Amino acid sequence: MRRKRTICFCLATSCLILGSAFYVLFRPTSLLMFHWADMMGMNASIATMRIWVDGFDKYLSDWIVYSLPFALWVSSYLFFIKGIWWNSTSLVRHVWFWCIPVIAIVAELAQNISIMPGHFDKVDLITIILGTIFGFVAIDFNQPNKGESK
Repeated sequence: MRRKRTICFCLATSCLILGSAFYVLFRPTSLLMFHWADMMGMNASIATMRIWVDGFDKYLSDWIVYSLPFALWVSSYLFFIKGIWWNSTSLVRHVWFWCIPVIAIVAELAQNISIMPGHFDKVDLITIILGTIFGFVAIDFNQPNKGESK
């Protein structure tokens, strides 16, 4: 059981790092997060990393750069929640598990009808749903075996 729980945390960390890497390495530096990085003195490090991958973005689809990172973060969240609440059947665990995917999907849909600021993107919605399915299916696959101790 410990091994499977560790896999959950490793998947969570991998999704978080990969999604963050796409943001830092390939998203426009006009984003607010880059202003925060500047205030923390991180711009030189970020600039160096961006030089290493300069030109690589032309090989990446727009959905990988602009939609996949958030879907990876949603998956990461699901893996972390599963790892933290391992084997729990509590209602609270289910609320925590589903709150971020539901909020992400509703927020994207709310942009479509101008309830929430932002630009609705079908690809964003699809990748969020697929990221949720990935997190759910991978977690379900990673369930403890019957008879396995907690």
